[in-house]
Amino acid sequence: MMDPSIALACRVLGALVFATAVAGKWRHRHELAGVVANYRLLPRPLAAPAAWTVVALESLAALSLASGVRLVWGAALAIGMLCLFALAMGVNLARGRREIDCGCFQSGLRQRLSATLIVRNLLLAAMMAALFGATGPLSGPLQWVDGLAAGLAAYALYRAFDQVLSLQYSSAQLRKRFV
Repeated sequence: MMDPSIALACRVLGALVFATAVAGKWRHRHELAGVVANYRLLPRPLAAPAAWTVVALESLAALSLASGVRLVWGAALAIGMLCLFALAMGVNLARGRREIDCGCFQSGLRQRLSATLIVRNLLLAAMMAALFGATGPLSGPLQWVDGLAAGLAAYALYRAFDQVLSLQYSSAQLRKRFV
């Protein structure tokens, strides 16, 4: 059995990760189908419908994790999507296609594919899998504070890591340009 405040922290982290991804995809909706097509896993005509299906599913995952409604289904959806994204990245890395954008849209900067992103997704999936063992309500205000604070802190670390990866790619691009 998992401490309810840890389950809340995992829910907060997952909800924020998926909500941020959805917001980024909406913000860059004109690029979204092209990013999906660039993975070369689907026929080109299916890229746009697949891209918008991803946005819809990410929205459902974020809502479920944030609200706790159908939490097991929301966690399963989040895990499935994170593993599918990791698989898509892995296929393209195996093909030698490192320079394409991951399509996470979590940063204003481009992120190229890397094994680090695959590991990141699998770690997030493991955290969502922990929600399957979540039982029992939060017993008091301190558990709410603990869970929310831990989830927000984990999300802040996630975003900082995301920015470091983006900046690493951008600085490499600048070095190529000026060297």
